Amino acid sequence: MEPFLQKLTLALGQFPVMPDTPRVDVAYSGGLDSTVLLTALTRLELEMPIRALHIDHGLHPDSGNWTQHCRQIAAELDVAFDSRRVEIPDVRGRSLEASAREIRYATLGEMMEPAELLLTAHHSDDQLETVLYRLLRGSGVKGLRGIAPFARLGPGHIGRPMLTMSKEEIRGIGKDWNLSWVEDPTNLDLRFDRNYLRREVVPRLQLRWPSAAVTVGRAARQMTDAQDILDSVALEDSACIESADRISQPYLRALSATRRANLLRYLIFKVGLPVPNAKQLKALLAATDVTRPDAQTQVQWPGGEGRIFRGQLYLFKPMAPCSGPEYRGSLNRSNSWQGPEGRLELRRTDGPGLPDSWAQHGLTVRFRVGGERFKPIQQGHTRKLKKWLQLAGVVPWMRGRIPLLYRESTLVAVGDLWLSDQVRQIETGEPAWRVDWSDHPPVN
Repeated sequence: MEPFLQKLTLALGQFPVMPDTPRVDVAYSGGLDSTVLLTALTRLELEMPIRALHIDHGLHPDSGNWTQHCRQIAAELDVAFDSRRVEIPDVRGRSLEASAREIRYATLGEMMEPAELLLTAHHSDDQLETVLYRLLRGSGVKGLRGIAPFARLGPGHIGRPMLTMSKEEIRGIGKDWNLSWVEDPTNLDLRFDRNYLRREVVPRLQLRWPSAAVTVGRAARQMTDAQDILDSVALEDSACIESADRISQPYLRALSATRRANLLRYLIFKVGLPVPNAKQLKALLAATDVTRPDAQTQVQWPGGEGRIFRGQLYLFKPMAPCSGPEYRGSLNRSNSWQGPEGRLELRRTDGPGLPDSWAQHGLTVRFRVGGERFKPIQQGHTRKLKKWLQLAGVVPWMRGRIPLLYRESTLVAVGDLWLSDQVRQIETGEPAWRVDWSDHPPVN
């Protein structure tokens, strides 16, 4: 076996799922690197089947021809082929490169079956480029780990078996094997940061320091070890936190600034939010130091938000615009209601609930305009709704997002928090219905 295939076999053996994976997928763009990887796998005579997965981003007029090329090469290699066409949205403040990469991996994950292993053709020059790119963007330890050799993806795993091989070595294999591949002209566009690094910076670095890719690869592995230590510290610091999206402000303030920042990064990632950049994290750290009881500190970043209320830091996704005080919707026992504030349904109950006649006739869904008065069931006084919300500790940003249910002009339910005392006064023997409010952020 030639040295290249020996190195590839050794790298595949490092992936713990390799002996048991039902199928090996290859992220196949049709370019040099993925063509070499796909071809090499067919020469290894693996026990499991191979499938080529192609993503057409639709960013170039020839992308359809590239898909056909990939389909033809897969057929010549006698491997299964599957392709998807995706749309890349133009998101303000986000690069086209980042959006395309995010959608590509999400789509590849959707195309995979459980326990499958997806291989990509990233090599040591890609690792050098990635670490430099993230360093120049101000990434911390986690970002400077670079491209992970092995990780979870969708229902399976992703591996990079050529991460220790150089671009020059891969190009040599492509020529020796007389392979055919496509060249994406967008890779020449120096307006893209990664292209600029790849074509203008990395070659100069390698001329001066020929072992730059190897050295940076070693540094990336050291950063992985460092991140493991940071995660262990964060796990220890989070042991007493019951919910990752609701953290005690006094507890955070008791930690040193560095441990607090490390814990916040860990918790933000744990609840599925994008980790803020250094400037945004600094603002969030400053917010945790605010001690005024009347403060309602708010920090936003793309894809995430943090707010402090009554000594608690709440972490959640940015909320869609509220329906507003002029909105009118409907809800009855047969039809649910859905809006930016969540989902409402009526469900049968043996306890106190809305009378069947009300549920059958239907209720109007509205939102606060101010000045509403309400008497919850088994409460002795009628008060302004604002006061009940304050007493219940409902966070300020949710008070205008709680669906209010009206029977004609009378407020009879506040989300699933309270029923009107009128329910208790009506003793008709009818079936009763409770309000179920779901798909919304925590209210307290």
